[in-house]
Amino acid sequence: MSCSEERIKHLLDCQSFCAHFPYHDTHFICGEGTINQQPVFIIMNRGEDCEFNVLWQWKTIDHIIQTTERAAVSGVPLIYIQDKLGGGDTPFNTTNVFSEDMSSLLLSPSGMGKVSASLARFAHRNVLISVILGPTSGPLALPLMLGDLVLMTDRGAFCMGRPDMVKAMLAEASDLYSLGGATMHARHSGQVQCVFEMETVLFSRLRTLFSLLFPRQHTINFTQPDEVDVNTIIPTDHRVPYDMHRLLSVFIDKESFFECSPDYAQEVITGWAKIQGNPFIIIANNPKYKGGAIYRQSATKMVRMINLATKCHTPILFIADVPGFMIGKVAESSGMFLAAAELFKAHVNCEVPKLFLVARKAYTGGVFALGGPGFNPTAVLAYPQANIGVYSVETINKIMTTSLNEREYHVLATLKYEVSHPERLKDKGLLTDVITISQTREKIMTYLFSDSADPVNV
Repeated sequence: MSCSEERIKHLLDCQSFCAHFPYHDTHFICGEGTINQQPVFIIMNRGEDCEFNVLWQWKTIDHIIQTTERAAVSGVPLIYIQDKLGGGDTPFNTTNVFSEDMSSLLLSPSGMGKVSASLARFAHRNVLISVILGPTSGPLALPLMLGDLVLMTDRGAFCMGRPDMVKAMLAEASDLYSLGGATMHARHSGQVQCVFEMETVLFSRLRTLFSLLFPRQHTINFTQPDEVDVNTIIPTDHRVPYDMHRLLSVFIDKESFFECSPDYAQEVITGWAKIQGNPFIIIANNPKYKGGAIYRQSATKMVRMINLATKCHTPILFIADVPGFMIGKVAESSGMFLAAAELFKAHVNCEVPKLFLVARKAYTGGVFALGGPGFNPTAVLAYPQANIGVYSVETINKIMTTSLNEREYHVLATLKYEVSHPERLKDKGLLTDVITISQTREKIMTYLFSDSADPVNV
């Protein structure tokens, strides 16, 4: 069995694959099949099954474009799989693509540009998942970055320019994996969401991911979360960090969490989970890192998940423990306002059930960043110890020590009470409910998976 056939066997349902074209004289296999009975289109280069052949380039481009367009018409997901052509021990070298056709491939309306354009049009409305199993660079790597999700093995790598090009043009010494390996893209650039040691594990986890993105039927069998002392999870002192993962484990189905980008922008947690077998997306601040503040990177990470929820019609639970958007010179120079704008656009374009829950605190722009009132959540909930407001209690206390007249002092005293007493906000109609941690699982079912899952005005 060839390498390509092995990969299809691991990824797709048994005997479900149908090739669109003969592939003995092309670099890619293009076709369709199913994953967990969900239809899916596949574009996969043949890896070690073939060497680069200059005579195959135009046919390969045509096959990729045709399959992408067929997938767009069908409206089903597309998986684009890239690997280095040639045997596993063959050095990575893109200079072997030199040919007399290079100018035509670059400038022809039906050349390489059309591959990227076709995939970009497809990804605008449909789910595109990129899988990187070996090294690639330049124009071959560009289409991969259009993916809603990018999965990679430790052997995979991608970069704009090869190390020899970087050396020649910038006089910088580098190697392929420092430029574009798993550590670089999963921890620093954020371009890769999941990394796996072996491709068989990657394909297995991708099948699991498909069951969360495209559930074919409700899962009756599920495991209740372990019972824990909920009083020890969230520190009462709002300045003390804690790991939000501990709170998640209290109410989601046991071992159902599939985290996305766990090593990037760790101040925000994103991923999929289930409650009573129902898949949903979680976007939550994590005070263990940077106090849970929102940086440009964390905003971008949130946008990716919200956009994916829009395409897959997946409900979202937002859990806030956030001081707000990060401030200061570094944050401003990073493009904080641009990132916030993209986040707000993603919120208003996402018309799925969304639940907003304040775990411990939510101040000013942090309320909006997590899809709070104004962005049509199905409910606005808070735990009893939550502080919610424009200012924190500590900030209000500092303001109250300054020169204030009687009216100003009274306004701040009233505001301080409201910020630290969510029941008062509920009485004013500003919160849907104040709940305990033990009620979280029940309330998520009510507001994300029942007839109550409609936007509310509070």
